[in-house]
Amino acid sequence: MAPRASRSNSAAALSCRTCACTMTYRLPVALLACVIFAALCVAFVLLRPLLPLDETRYLTVAWEMWIGGSKLVPHLNGDLYGHKPPFLFWLVNIVWAIGGVSELAARLVAPSFGVFSVALTALLARQLWPEQTDRGGRAALILATTGVFLLFGSATMFDAMLTASVLLAMIALWHLVHDGRARWAVLLGAAVALGVYAKGPVVLVHVVPTALLAPVWRDRTTSLPLARYLLRLGQALLVALGLVALWLVPALLLGGAEYREEVLWRQSAGRVVQAFAHQRPWWWFLAVLPIYLWPWAWSPAALAALSPRALAREEGSRFLVVWALSALVAFSFISGKQTHYLLPELPSVALLLAASTREGSRGWRVFAFLPALLLFVLGPALALGVIGTADLPDLSMPLVPVLAAMALVALLAGALWRVPGQVAATAFVAPLTLLAFHALAATILALTHDPSRIGRILAAHQDAGLAIQEAGYHGQFGFAGRLSVPLNVVPRPEDVAAWAAAHPGGIIVSEHPLDAQGYSVIARQPFRGGVYTIYQVAKEAS
Repeated sequence: MAPRASRSNSAAALSCRTCACTMTYRLPVALLACVIFAALCVAFVLLRPLLPLDETRYLTVAWEMWIGGSKLVPHLNGDLYGHKPPFLFWLVNIVWAIGGVSELAARLVAPSFGVFSVALTALLARQLWPEQTDRGGRAALILATTGVFLLFGSATMFDAMLTASVLLAMIALWHLVHDGRARWAVLLGAAVALGVYAKGPVVLVHVVPTALLAPVWRDRTTSLPLARYLLRLGQALLVALGLVALWLVPALLLGGAEYREEVLWRQSAGRVVQAFAHQRPWWWFLAVLPIYLWPWAWSPAALAALSPRALAREEGSRFLVVWALSALVAFSFISGKQTHYLLPELPSVALLLAASTREGSRGWRVFAFLPALLLFVLGPALALGVIGTADLPDLSMPLVPVLAAMALVALLAGALWRVPGQVAATAFVAPLTLLAFHALAATILALTHDPSRIGRILAAHQDAGLAIQEAGYHGQFGFAGRLSVPLNVVPRPEDVAAWAAAHPGGIIVSEHPLDAQGYSVIARQPFRGGVYTIYQVAKEAS
């Protein structure tokens, strides 16, 4: 019989060889998922213009910071902007400082956090199930090719950044429950602070319930004593508060009373108690749940991984269920609701769905194919002019994008029929469907939603003064026109007349006709479902 030490060394060597073997299998899948997501984000950004109102607003805030605005207190159209923290705007300014002002570079900042989230999902799977060496790759691929995550993760919004911060917090929280070392409390606090910098205190809704409900999901035989765990949570909170205070304290002092009210009440507690936008009933997220689960959970084989018996079986699954359900319940009872609010929970769903290795019937794949099939019908209808839009009723699509979209749908149909593996086949669904959608939408969006068309006209006349007749202007044309002056908002006809009298030769943008004389029409441009007219005030009073 071999000595114990020799047997131990042999086992260790075998373990190392096995680990190396599985790493060579696992790493390429997770890396492939990151590459797929990154490539799709670039494609989507190139195929669609900077979209109002969110993307145009956020890049205008970053632009005003770039041309001399405060680095601590963001501004929009010259006014204080307390709706969102400054982290995204800082990063865009850093990118511009390195490579110059570029719309493409700016629009890839937020999606880069989506790539980071895909990688972190694979890492979290490795922490939860170290013995299931292929689960991380599957989970990363599922997240990278989930429709909702692709759409919102590729946009210039804050949710991909928030998703990355929540994933970091969950990795730290898992280690904190089982390890208890101070470094995990520091990482948890830093992750929460990153979430606050990314999108504000809403990160607490995503993280705190899972942290406080640790007695529900943890395995008591392998986890930290509850008293010590709570102490570490307190330390994490102090770290988060300290890091957030580095920006928030000077920003509140510089921003004044108006900025303090906006940040401390209206954009935090005010949204929870009574949202001033996006108010929807409590069941709204349940109604759109199938959209979140497309395409990966649109089959019985995949849904088997979400059965209550399977989820309650072991600690990692309970952890993910508490994470997903606590956020779902919390946001259901918060007044304001948008589809992208639950983006940070999609990694937990991907990790749970990655448990399924069952090969379902090919027949079920047709359900995930239905959105693409709709596009296959919509393309010829647009090409023949059967379908128009409110602002372009006679729109007929060029033949090339229609053929491209139909070819992508046909390619997807072939993949769903021919590819044998359920995971491999499903991975084609959302990427090809959304590419087909972007191919069809590119022409329409360029004509009806591109702010640069109006922005360029405003830029050429900004020395004479700019105004817009609109109740709420959200900076749609600031970055698009690289404007150096804000637009004066003149919502009422009498406001327009007074502004025109004070600004001979000035430019007024309006979605509604101006009846008074003394204006000449420079251009008319379809935009956001209407037609905007650009007027120039007579240089001499009439």
